[in-house]
Amino acid sequence: MRNISDKDLLSRYTATSGALSELKSTESRRKRTCKFDFQAVGDPFVRDLSVILSSKAYRRMGEKNQVASSPHLPHVRNRATHSAEVMAHSVRLSEHLGLNTNLALAIGAGHDIGHVPFGHQGEHYIQEKAKIPFSHEIMGVIIAQNIERKGVGLNLTFETLEGMYRHSGSNASSVMTQEAWVVRYADKIAFLFADYNDFRRLNWICNSELSEYMNWFGMNQRDRTFRTMVALCEESYTSGFVSFESSEPAKKFKKLRGLMYEEYVKIVEQDVSRFLDPIYDFLDKSKLLPPWLGIALLTDEEVRKLISDHRMLNSKSIMDTGLGEMIRSFSKDELWNIAFELNLDW
Repeated sequence: MRNISDKDLLSRYTATSGALSELKSTESRRKRTCKFDFQAVGDPFVRDLSVILSSKAYRRMGEKNQVASSPHLPHVRNRATHSAEVMAHSVRLSEHLGLNTNLALAIGAGHDIGHVPFGHQGEHYIQEKAKIPFSHEIMGVIIAQNIERKGVGLNLTFETLEGMYRHSGSNASSVMTQEAWVVRYADKIAFLFADYNDFRRLNWICNSELSEYMNWFGMNQRDRTFRTMVALCEESYTSGFVSFESSEPAKKFKKLRGLMYEEYVKIVEQDVSRFLDPIYDFLDKSKLLPPWLGIALLTDEEVRKLISDHRMLNSKSIMDTGLGEMIRSFSKDELWNIAFELNLDW
């Protein structure tokens, strides 16, 4: 795509403006009406965005890794800065295609609040250790519904929650909103091109095939991002719905994803059990809360602090973390009644 001139690129992009305006989401469903949540007034998706950005879950993302935990390199992304980039791409795509930008923003803000320490490696750890089908997509909904505001929840709309759940993995569905599809693609555009930049910041030299595919989209992150957006908008215009699967750029993008996934395992520690086992086992013995839930609610920074402390783990060290604040907000029965299950049936 990098061989397309800037003039032609702009012309092709302009031609797709407003292409999906007839599919814009306008209706919303919320669990509790204004009678029970007086703040749920005005644009429902603006309200969703506001409460997500103000949540403890969103704040915790600043201490969770994106590519790798690297507190000494401030330009390396974390979950919060990644989410901001997803929101930025979602705004541009949804606004250009004529969709509901406020809904896309809300989904983008909340899409990763369910991530656990050490990213997907931490996710796999919980799956194996707790023997549950754990995923950050479901965990994000659990946090929004059952953890935030001392268990009251954020009272998000169904459309925002569904978009958060369906943003990744095999959770996509033909019934999800077009805005949810925008965020699903914006997420991939954000992490592939940005993570490649962070590989370089970590002084990692990628294999030549990956670099060739990356440079096919452009010679820098902003150029790659915009050219991919143009290709997505063109395919969506032709398809009549948000799509990025069948065109040549979409197929090369899919190949690029596969090459990137091969690279992640080479530069990031995959066996996180040596960090998480002592904490999981202590939570299991202490019965402060279900150990899978305790691990899921910690941040990378908190895990590092807990395992680097020269003292043996004890209840005070746990209670001195952000997790301790949440433990104090619930009764023990309430914590043990939180199940790992998706509930979108309103």
